[in-house]
Amino acid sequence: MVLPDEARRTVVSYLTHQGKKDVPAVVEVIERERRRLLDLLAGASEAQAEFAPAPVQWCIREIAEHVVASERGVLAVIARLAGVAPPPEQAPAAGRSLAELREDLASVRAQLLALVRDIPQDANLDAKHDHLFFGALNWKEWVAFQRVHDGDHIEQIETVQRSPSYPKA
Repeated sequence: MVLPDEARRTVVSYLTHQGKKDVPAVVEVIERERRRLLDLLAGASEAQAEFAPAPVQWCIREIAEHVVASERGVLAVIARLAGVAPPPEQAPAAGRSLAELREDLASVRAQLLALVRDIPQDANLDAKHDHLFFGALNWKEWVAFQRVHDGDHIEQIETVQRSPSYPKA
């Protein structure tokens, strides 16, 4: 993925701004985006979930697998940065049905919310972990990143769905 400098600066500015807010305010934003993602997935059949517009593009199921796996990794990063115990590891999301992946998305988000609810607002905010595109982020910025990540993949799913050969059901 190549991200133009201006887009990168915009996202970093957004994450920095969100990271200064109280956790409940950030949670509200990430939850709104997760609901959009879950609603989008709820409208897709298993056949539609397996459709990829081109051999090098992900299908909807693969996108959902990625979001689950990524957020599980972010859980561990947030816990480490905040100095708390991470949630127990879960089975890989690969190879699961779209219905199961929707459950996984809800479950991993519930884990994230439980984790950040118990972290003091100002815990270890100087501790950072590098994001591949956005640089060093503290734990609250990593929480805010979940909105950016979900939004990016919502756009990716919508692109798949707009493909002329996307299955009707």
